[in-house]
Amino acid sequence: MAFMHERLPISSPEEQPPLEVLMEPGERIREIYAAEWRRLRAFATLITGDLSSGEDLSQSVFVEALRQEREHPGYLRTPAWPWLRMVAIRLALRQRQRMRMQLDRLRLLAASSAEPEWRAETLDIVRALKRLPPRMRMCVVLAYLEDQSTASVAEALGCTPKTVENQLREGRRRLRSLIDAS
Repeated sequence: MAFMHERLPISSPEEQPPLEVLMEPGERIREIYAAEWRRLRAFATLITGDLSSGEDLSQSVFVEALRQEREHPGYLRTPAWPWLRMVAIRLALRQRQRMRMQLDRLRLLAASSAEPEWRAETLDIVRALKRLPPRMRMCVVLAYLEDQSTASVAEALGCTPKTVENQLREGRRRLRSLIDAS
């Protein structure tokens, strides 16, 4: 393995570059990886909230470190931990932002493609129904739109008829309020 110092003309010990510059990029990253990967993986797991995501993030940080070290030998100074931590935070924030944008796109796609064409009068009711909690919405739809009895709604949802009655009463109140507000 050829080291950079063999290619650099150095006239005196005072003019020698730091050891990081003298090492091949891959060698420097291996050294940093051996010293810091456990710490970085633990940190990444804490900031992502998941071991698998933490491991992926850690690997991405080391890929970025290798890229930087190849493009700019000596870029990573000792100690490397502050740089590794900063890159992990930045990559995690970028990944979170990308995921949030992707989720927003999926929500828009689902909302636009899943909703059938409603008449204007019906649209207010549909929008209000969407704002009810799931169980309450199911009670209202089954009882009032599917014309099911309280007993059959209770059986379908696995609850008591009294629960269905309470859900229907509260559902009517909320729907009235939501529709009046629109």
